[in-house]
Amino acid sequence: MLTDTHAHLYWDSYKEDFDEVIKRALDAGVNTIINVGVDVKTSQKALEQAKKLKGLTVKSTIGIHPHESLRLAPLAQGKLLEEIYRSAPEKVVAVGECGLDYKEVDEQTKNGQRKLFQAQIDLAKKLNLPLIVHCREAWDETIEMTKDSFGIYHCYSGLSHTTSYILHNTNFLVSFAGNLTYPKNDYLREAVKTIPLERIVLETDCPFLPPQSKRGQRNEPSSVLEIAQAVAEIKGLTLEEVAKQTSLNVKQILRLRSG
Repeated sequence: MLTDTHAHLYWDSYKEDFDEVIKRALDAGVNTIINVGVDVKTSQKALEQAKKLKGLTVKSTIGIHPHESLRLAPLAQGKLLEEIYRSAPEKVVAVGECGLDYKEVDEQTKNGQRKLFQAQIDLAKKLNLPLIVHCREAWDETIEMTKDSFGIYHCYSGLSHTTSYILHNTNFLVSFAGNLTYPKNDYLREAVKTIPLERIVLETDCPFLPPQSKRGQRNEPSSVLEIAQAVAEIKGLTLEEVAKQTSLNVKQILRLRSG
């Protein structure tokens, strides 16, 4: 059974056929989904969905994406996120999506992102929760800021030297998404070869980043099957081996329980 560690099920594009999306996930062998918030409002929505969905295990997170950094007061937002967690600690399993995204941003924006990220790192430590970390063109700072934390580096994009450093100096798992299947991304396939299966988890980041077979379409949790198949092929393992170990990895790092 497969686990999608990073989905955004509250996105408007799912409104018309949400039940069918969940059915396709079940048909693909997905039995666990982590519904990831990107601000206070969507963190609350993610929790509400996690409470309602039946037939599979759905957990949620509390987090604020780095793109929100300049218009938010980190400490005030952190208090609101904590309130969401306190309302249902059995359902909220991580702090995130949070992190740094330095693609085409100025120094003021970087400073704002660092403050917001640090506030969420502090919240995760206070609540003893793992982090789900977004990183784009900021690996050195991201790793430095999270060296005393644990969790998942989501939608991995690091080069070989970053991969080696993560493996030897952090307590993070590495998550691969649909871009693993894109023809140009040989560096990601090399990362899969390098990283032990015990440090790998799978995600869709849906509705974004569809795998190669669905490029240009809306992504959904069922696509985690294609990502698992890609990992199995790269590592010379069976799909069952990949599904079992990656789901176990998620269960351990997020301390998941059924329901």
